[in-house]
Amino acid sequence: MAELEVEVYGKKYTLRGSSMEEIRAVAALVDQRMKELFGAEPRGLDLGKALALAVNFAEEICNLKKEAGPSQLAQRLEKFAEKFSRLEKLLEI
Repeated sequence: MAELEVEVYGKKYTLRGSSMEEIRAVAALVDQRMKELFGAEPRGLDLGKALALAVNFAEEICNLKKEAGPSQLAQRLEKFAEKFSRLEKLLEI
């Protein structure tokens, strides 16, 4: 298991994952989504923002279910579930 310090929305976190590359990708996705939802200038992460981010990711999962065919959906959801799992670990910190 790999461990890496990353910066997400202006704050440093130590995340663990199967590879450094995966950790960087997940952190970049969460950072990007935080900036899209709450603005480019970090203003701290609170429970409300974390919940909004989780709801945003859940909405994306629902949209994937509607758009993708069964086999495509399984593949895309598996990848997304991995990213969402990393988000859950981030929120535990």
